[in-house]
Amino acid sequence: MKISFPFPVTLVCFLYFCVKGATGFGVAPRYSSCRRAFSSLASEPTSSAGNDSTSSSDGTNDGYSKDKKKEDIKIDILLPFPAAADPMYMCRGPVGGGNFIVKREGGPTEEELSDENIMKIIKIRCTDLEVNTLVWKGLGYRFDPDTETWNNDEVFPNWRNKFPSPPDLIGMQRVYEKEVDQPSLRSNQQLVKSVPVENKQSLKKFLKPLGWPGYQFKELTPNKTRRAQCANWLLFYREELFGCTLEELVARKKQKKEAKEAEDKRQEEETGKSSKDEWKPPVQEVF
Repeated sequence: MKISFPFPVTLVCFLYFCVKGATGFGVAPRYSSCRRAFSSLASEPTSSAGNDSTSSSDGTNDGYSKDKKKEDIKIDILLPFPAAADPMYMCRGPVGGGNFIVKREGGPTEEELSDENIMKIIKIRCTDLEVNTLVWKGLGYRFDPDTETWNNDEVFPNWRNKFPSPPDLIGMQRVYEKEVDQPSLRSNQQLVKSVPVENKQSLKKFLKPLGWPGYQFKELTPNKTRRAQCANWLLFYREELFGCTLEELVARKKQKKEAKEAEDKRQEEETGKSSKDEWKPPVQEVF
């Protein structure tokens, strides 16, 4: 005779034995210890004196040391930074108080755009606000200390149309929920799109000689990724835009376009293939 049990009874028995087995074999204690370990890690301060960057024993965090073995790479867990939610944080938050060279007033300087200084962005030796501030200055925003505001009179026209006020390119709050983080994500994506293909590998070109080997995929976080993109843009800005007037940039762009069209026409006559058939990543320049 076949005996069958009602479904609820079967489910209760199954759950009972699962819980009993987990406790008996020590699964539950291990889970509890893992949860306590994560809680203690997450409660560790990420900075000192209100600094919003992760820190090590000397107040900084390399992000990656060239002597570090690949298997020793760990992900930096950054806690949310509520102070960045204050609209005035971008005007009053501390900048330039450590080893990173940047000041809020004026335009970017050669010292601020040096390879050594930009390397500190990658190695997380500066705050998120300091990274933003330097990129804002490169884009043309200028800070008025009397009114505590950023004006956009010198901002590249195409960029100003999209972002009349300086956008958070990093995500300083470090809250990655869509409603909080999406504006930062979108502005960072626009920054990346403004870099021409030939300048996409600036990090490798300029920072590798200083000993930076690049990030490992498993150590990437939104903060590190956006820092790298901001650093790459700053290198592109230094090499292609820094010190040039808008008129000079427009004239140079026109010359490049004419030279490219002439080269494409020559290659089409020689090979019979049009360069228009080749896919190229879109570039939305800031000027």
